[in-house]
Amino acid sequence: MTDTTGAASGTDWDVFISYAREDYIQAKDLYDALSGFVTADGAAPRIYLDVSRTSGTPLGADWQTFLEEALPRSRHIVALYSPTYFDKDVCQWELHEAYKLNPPEGGRLIPLLIHPGAVAKVPYIVHRINWISTTRPRWIDEVCKAVGLHPAETGAVLRFDTPVTGAVAGHTLPSVKVTGSAPDGMSPWPSGATVTLTAQPDTAELTGTLSTPAAGGTAVFGDLAFRTPAPEVRLVATAPGCEPVLTPPFEVRAPEEQPPWDDEPDRPVLAARGHPVFFPDGRALAVRDGRTLTVHTAEHEAAGTAELRERPRLWARGESCVAVADWSGRVVLAAPDGRTRVVDLPASHGGRLNVPGALAFAGDVLYAGTWGGKVWSVSLDTDDPEPVLEHRAGVQVLAADGSGLLVGGLDGTLAHYTDGRAGAEHLLEPVLLALTRVRNFALVVGERHVYRLDLTSGRLLKVTQPVRAVTGTLPGGELTAIVDASGQGVCFDAELAVRVGFGTVPGARPVGSGAGGRLLVMEYPDGSHALVRDGRTTYVAGHPMTVSPDGSRAAVSDGERLLILSPEELEEPS
Repeated sequence: MTDTTGAASGTDWDVFISYAREDYIQAKDLYDALSGFVTADGAAPRIYLDVSRTSGTPLGADWQTFLEEALPRSRHIVALYSPTYFDKDVCQWELHEAYKLNPPEGGRLIPLLIHPGAVAKVPYIVHRINWISTTRPRWIDEVCKAVGLHPAETGAVLRFDTPVTGAVAGHTLPSVKVTGSAPDGMSPWPSGATVTLTAQPDTAELTGTLSTPAAGGTAVFGDLAFRTPAPEVRLVATAPGCEPVLTPPFEVRAPEEQPPWDDEPDRPVLAARGHPVFFPDGRALAVRDGRTLTVHTAEHEAAGTAELRERPRLWARGESCVAVADWSGRVVLAAPDGRTRVVDLPASHGGRLNVPGALAFAGDVLYAGTWGGKVWSVSLDTDDPEPVLEHRAGVQVLAADGSGLLVGGLDGTLAHYTDGRAGAEHLLEPVLLALTRVRNFALVVGERHVYRLDLTSGRLLKVTQPVRAVTGTLPGGELTAIVDASGQGVCFDAELAVRVGFGTVPGARPVGSGAGGRLLVMEYPDGSHALVRDGRTTYVAGHPMTVSPDGSRAAVSDGERLLILSPEELEEPS
C-alpha cells in the first residue's frame, strides 16, 4: 500500500462533474459522451459522477468528506450551469471550491451552460470565466479539448489469452488475461489503457474487479466470479479504441450440493450443530449453537458447555484457550480439555450498558476492554474478573505487547500502558476497527488509514486505507484481511504491503483464517460460508465452516453435524 493523501500524490479523477440532481440526465449524457474519448496516454478517462457505483462516492462513505477530498484531486471540474444549479447549497459549495482551485491562467474550472436561463444567476465571482454553451454545434468537442481528451484511435485488437471453459457459481475464476495489440502501421496500444469486462447475459452477475489498466499490453483480472449459475455465458472485453471481443460460450455451474467426502468411514464426525472455532492447537473445537458454547476435545468428545446471554460480539485466541464475549458483557473463556469460565464484566460507575469493545490475550490471560473504559483480566484460575486499568476515552481496540497493553480509545488515540499507567500516546482517527501485534509491530486498522507502530522505536507509519467503506477486518498472523461493503478485499503484511487482493459478495465478512492469513473463511449475508485461498474463492458451503490456525484442517457443517477434513479436500473443480 502507498499513501496517496495530499495533492502531491497525483489525481484520482480526470474530470469531476458538478451538477444539480434535477439535471442528472444531462450530467449522465455528458458522462457517457466523455467516456467515449481517451486521455493523452490513450487510457479511459476517470470521471467522477456521484451516483455511479463505479465512478462516484463509494457505498458507505461520508459524501461530504469524500467530496472535499475528490475536488482537489480532480484535474478538471465541469460545472453544469442551470437555474437549479445556483439554487443548491452543495452545488454552490462545489463551484466556490472549484474557483479556489482554478489557477490564475484558468483551465481547471470548465463551466458548461446547459440552460440559457442560468446566465442571470451566475455569481459575480465566476462571471468572468467563459462558459461553453450546449447550444453551440460542436460543444462536446470544446469540452473534450478543455479537459484534455481526444478521440480514440480505432483498429486496435483485443484477445483473451486464457480460455474460460467453465465456472462454478461463487468460486473465483483462474486469472483471466486480456491482451491488446495494434495492427501494423498504427501507434502501439498504450500500456495504460483500461480494459473492462462484462458478461452476457448480465443475469449471471459477474463480480470482482471489472476494470483494470493494462501493463505491457496485458490486463489481468484475478478476482472474477459469477454469483449465479447460467447455462451459457460469455465474457466481453472492451477498451477505448478497440472493438469488443467475446469468449466462446461456457457454463456456470451451481456448487455441488452433496460433498463427495461425507461418507468416508475414517472421517472424523462431530454430532454438533452451529458455528465452529478451532482452538490454537488446531484439533479441539468450540462450537456455538445459538447461545450455547460446547467444547469438543481433540478426540472429538463433548467435554464442557457454557451459556452466553446475548449474541456474540467478539472472539479471541490465546496460547491454548479461546474466548468469546457477547453484547451484554458476558465473557466465556474455554480450554481445549473442556474447562470453561463464565464471567459477567461489571458495568462502569453503576451503569447498565457494558458493551465489550475488544479482547486480547497475553498467553492464556484474557484482557477485556469495554466501551465504558474498564479493562479487566480473566483466566481459568480466577472466579471473578480483575480490574487492570481504566481508559477514560473507552476501549475500541486492544492488544498485549508483552510488557503492557495497547489501548485504542473511542477518541481515536492509541495509548501504551505499562503496569496500569499510560505512557506514549498517538492520535490516530475516530474509528479504529482492529489492532494486532505482529513481531515487534502493532498494526491498527482505521476507517481511513492503516497504521504500523514500531514498538521498539515508537515510530508510527500511516498509509491510506486500500479499500473504502470497510465492513470487516480480521488479523490472521502474518496477513490482515480488510473487506469493504462491495465485497472487495485485500490482505496486507506487517510492512503494510498488499499481498493479496480478492473479491467476494457484497456484505461478506471474514470470520476465520489460517496459514498466517492465506486461508480465509467468509460469511455471506445469507448465512453461507466460503473458503478463500490466496485470494481465490475455492469452496462455498451452505452452512458454517472454519479452518485451523495452521491451515491444515477444516471443520464444515452440513446442518446436523461437523466433518473434519483438510482444506485441499474442499477444492471443487472450476
